[in-house]
Amino acid sequence: MSRPLLAVLTLLTLAVAPSAVIAQNAPAQALPPPAQKIYKVQMPDGSIVFTDSVPRGAKVIEERDASKAPQLTIPQPARSAASTRPPAGDTRPPSSIDKASGEVEAAERALREAQAELERGREPQEGERLGLKGGGSRLSPEYETRVRQLEQRVTQAEERLKAAYAARNAAR
Repeated sequence: MSRPLLAVLTLLTLAVAPSAVIAQNAPAQALPPPAQKIYKVQMPDGSIVFTDSVPRGAKVIEERDASKAPQLTIPQPARSAASTRPPAGDTRPPSSIDKASGEVEAAERALREAQAELERGREPQEGERLGLKGGGSRLSPEYETRVRQLEQRVTQAEERLKAAYAARNAAR
């Protein structure tokens, strides 16, 4: 390590160390008691504010007992295909939705692989480009056949994925 960098790191360590020691030795602060009343007030500028104490110059619109306030509930996120799978080590037989979701994942993977293979296969291989008499070149019938087969694989993978989606939707 270079000397200037080492000096900077040493200074930073010395600057932070006292605050870490203070924080470690500081007594725990108690939380303030919960508010007993909640006020809905209109501020002088016209804005509406909810608070536990009425600010100076504010007009109280509503007063509520805090202990009777409704409890907030956090909505659960929508279940994804991955969350429909049973946890690892689960010995129960998979349900129809689990099987259908697994088939959707497999079909999506197969489609991605077929598309990648098609993109790689679009590049002519050795012997698939034929020279022309006047110069230039053209692609051979073998190239056209090979690319057509790769395109058919993509089409088949798309059909498999459509069928997998339909089966999963039916299982729901």
